[in-house]
Amino acid sequence: RCDEQGRTVNQIIKHSAIPASGYVYQTWAGIALLCDWLDDPSLFEWVKFEADDEEQAKGLDDVVAKRRDGRFVLQQIKLTVDSFDAANALSWKWLLEHKPKGFSLLQKWERAYRGFAPALVADAMLITNRRPDAEFEKNLATNGRRVNWQAASATTRAQVIAQLGDEQRANLFFSVFEFRHSHQGYDSLDRLVLDRLVPRHTKNR
Repeated sequence: RCDEQGRTVNQIIKHSAIPASGYVYQTWAGIALLCDWLDDPSLFEWVKFEADDEEQAKGLDDVVAKRRDGRFVLQQIKLTVDSFDAANALSWKWLLEHKPKGFSLLQKWERAYRGFAPALVADAMLITNRRPDAEFEKNLATNGRRVNWQAASATTRAQVIAQLGDEQRANLFFSVFEFRHSHQGYDSLDRLVLDRLVPRHTKNR
């Protein structure tokens, strides 16, 4: 069944559900970090969701945790409803695109990382169910999380340097930042997290 624009009911539901699904996904990913804390109470001083008051983390503030050693874990969490759609791939295009007077995702994340003294960042990452396209996958290191950006095409390297300011900044950022891709959708992630919580730390009611 279609509406007057020719959209199917499923398409309408998907479009309207994206923001809510993203918040649910972000919540479950954050709870996964809380599970780490429950497993090891000495790990963190605090964990914040939507850490808007941590001004220097702006851009990497979906989940921020301060470790006992004074260093920080910075997580940005991105959900796409259809991770198998090539248009929703984890790609250089997605990371670098921006509005004429705006900043790309890559610029926002690098600026947030640089907002801390690098020595104060224990981990910085994107958590997403997006899947890398062929080009981006070729540039992933053997662990599948960090990017060897200098293996990218000359055009991509030039774009990265232009956006981040210089090659040294790019080298520093990509030596630390992780792309934790191809994660489950929120409907699977909740089951994974609950399996960690129940019955070790709580009861399922």
